[in-house]
Amino acid sequence: MKQRAFKGEITLFLSLIFLLLLSLVGAVIQSASIHISKSRKRADTALALESVFAEYHPEMLEKYDIFVIAGREETEISESLWFYGANHMEHRIQSLRLLTDGDGQAFYEQAIRAMGGEASGTFQVSNENRDSEEHAVRQKLGEILDEEGQSMPEADNPIAAVEGLKQRSLLSLICPAEETLSNRSVTVEELASHRTLYQGSASYGESQKGGGTDKILFTAYLLEHFLDYSEEPEEGALAYEAEYLLCGLPDDRGNLEAVAKKLLPIRLAANYTYLLTDSVRQAEAEAMALTLSSLLTVPGAAEVVKQALLFAWAYGESIVDLRVLWQGKKVPLVKSNETWQLQLANVSKLGTAEEVTESLDTGSGLRYEDYLKALLFLAEENTLCMRALDIMECNLGVRADDCVTALGIQSTCTLQRGIRDTFLTEYQYR
Repeated sequence: MKQRAFKGEITLFLSLIFLLLLSLVGAVIQSASIHISKSRKRADTALALESVFAEYHPEMLEKYDIFVIAGREETEISESLWFYGANHMEHRIQSLRLLTDGDGQAFYEQAIRAMGGEASGTFQVSNENRDSEEHAVRQKLGEILDEEGQSMPEADNPIAAVEGLKQRSLLSLICPAEETLSNRSVTVEELASHRTLYQGSASYGESQKGGGTDKILFTAYLLEHFLDYSEEPEEGALAYEAEYLLCGLPDDRGNLEAVAKKLLPIRLAANYTYLLTDSVRQAEAEAMALTLSSLLTVPGAAEVVKQALLFAWAYGESIVDLRVLWQGKKVPLVKSNETWQLQLANVSKLGTAEEVTESLDTGSGLRYEDYLKALLFLAEENTLCMRALDIMECNLGVRADDCVTALGIQSTCTLQRGIRDTFLTEYQYR
């Protein structure tokens, strides 16, 4: 009897062990099954999200080398996820990055990657500000004349002639055929750089722009993808797109004149600096200053008049330089005796029927687009980004703050025995 009882206990013990092993194996199998289901759901969602981002805006990529999905509401994104296999789950947008977030940070990053080290470099131009110095000379001359109750003669006086030129439209002085200029315009108040924008909810790294290499690449991108005055116009909201990037005015003519006003002081500084090194031309200015001073009968005015003449001469030469640039020719960054074009006696004739046209192409120096490159390189990146998005909106008919570049989806699915799993899937264009 005892032996039978012992065998029964052994059998019961082994049965319990077997049941425990079966339970363990079942638990392991169920756990593995749940893990596989989780992995499958996450893989399905990741693949579906990639498929959603494969529906990028084709024209944005073709024209601007920028990847975005445009104009997609949260419900549309959820429906697309279901369509691409991430079904039987609840999806909610957890994070969102738009093309305009961070003053166009996503656009800036993609633009740099689009260039991929293709930029050849840039140059610096002297932008020494001579405005204050010129103003001081004119103010001093005005004080002398006021004290004596006299005024400068108008005839054959470069100083008076230049003061008259400054009151005129700069484009009328430099464009060979002003009537052929573009009259296109946009309503800037409706564009991304002016209106209140939708904001994304993502933090995909800090919004940073700058650095020498990045600025070179971004400048190269802008010049490659946006037209300027020197290029043949295409269909679009504006003909002079690069000029809009720099100045942000609503019309082509306004932007072109604003760029001319940016280039004028650059050329004025270079030309005045050269005149200070040219003893022959300084002597010519001094002789005219003595003549004008003798007519004024103002003692001690000759030196001030000479400096005013040098500024007027440099200004006239700068007008000629801009004409050369507007004709697609080159202007030396630093002038020489051989490349100086305007005679002092002809300054008074600029912009008149008696004008002596002098706009030579020396074959060396910088073209208009080279100066644009320098101005763009020196401009503030955030402003350039938002104005570039303005043009893209106008040309493609899409709102930049409806363009998604990165997305984080929180998904919830129900597994076996009512187990719920929540996970995050992210994707962004790189």
